Amino acid sequence: MHPSITRRTRTCALAAAAVALAAAGTMGPAVAGPDTTPGGPWPQGGENTNAIRSYEQLWSTLESIEGRAQGSFELSPAPLTSNTGREIPVVTIGDGDTDIMFVANQHGDEYIVSNAMISVVRSLAGGSAEARAIRDALTVTIVPRVNVDGFDADVTDLAGNTTPWRQNFDTSCPAFCEFYQSGRGYDINRYHSYSESAYDHPYQPGADTNNPVPEAIAMRLLWDERQPRLVVDFHHQGTYVDEDGRMITGSVMWPNAEAEAEALGISEEFAGVVTDSKRVVSEMLDALEGKGYANITRYPSTPFPGIARNAYGLLGSASVLYEARGDMGHASSGMIAKQTEVAGTAILRAAADGSLWTRDTVPADTIRERGPYVPDPHG
Repeated sequence: MHPSITRRTRTCALAAAAVALAAAGTMGPAVAGPDTTPGGPWPQGGENTNAIRSYEQLWSTLESIEGRAQGSFELSPAPLTSNTGREIPVVTIGDGDTDIMFVANQHGDEYIVSNAMISVVRSLAGGSAEARAIRDALTVTIVPRVNVDGFDADVTDLAGNTTPWRQNFDTSCPAFCEFYQSGRGYDINRYHSYSESAYDHPYQPGADTNNPVPEAIAMRLLWDERQPRLVVDFHHQGTYVDEDGRMITGSVMWPNAEAEAEALGISEEFAGVVTDSKRVVSEMLDALEGKGYANITRYPSTPFPGIARNAYGLLGSASVLYEARGDMGHASSGMIAKQTEVAGTAILRAAADGSLWTRDTVPADTIRERGPYVPDPHG
């Protein structure tokens, strides 16, 4: 942990802005849809989750991979359970000196990336020369589904809705309810502590142990234990298009909590974190360059420090947000999962041979901004 993290300053504006963002949402306004190339596909009658493993299937699949794994492999539960008592699966592969951490599916309805993480786990556990080299050089922590309740817990919110949904499951919010869906739960990704204690509430001034989100605390406790050099957080976004009308298949971003870093007195260190994070983004972009199924842009992210990307950057790790396109049919979902796997594997390969930490940042520095949102024509 960076020595300056033991102190923290906040302003009332942070909490007010958090409420504003929660009310506005993160999708962006729906526009009268621009022409797209191709013009879809959107699933009829809602997205099909049949190809996504249930909670029980997720554990069973990982246990099966563990049983056949070559080299160092451990499947274990995260330090805390969800609010329904479910254990969050954590895979640790390799025993190298450099720690890397991948987390996915913090939002329960953003689940295609969990399939991609399982593919990465399966590949790293195999007998290929590349897998052996990565295991020798790195210790890789992969959490393929953080929000085990928001995806398929057998619960309903107070409005009678069933999963999958974005939040965790917590029908009561007594105080400091930023990023909370009434009668349902919290947005896990907004509740990562970047102060000394993993239990600190990121939007409540001063040191405390009031963080109400066990899944976010569990990820921070893993960070405390592993001290990763890099954290990559895998999500979904909606459908957007570029200036040519081509659908964007993914967006990426590095930490941008410069104001909080200045308040903490760690601006110089944070600038180094941003540079390393841009190296990681550049490696992803290079790996996907020329792939016909990939069209990657910069994510227009916000500077709230409790977001995982910013929290772990403030703690001293290179940190990257990866947003794959969601809300699509089965065939396209497979391609998006493959894109995510390619990007994640490229990072691990470059981290293992050391080239990741010295490469240029030109691809990240010149990345295109994300274009307009396209609503589903089926409503």
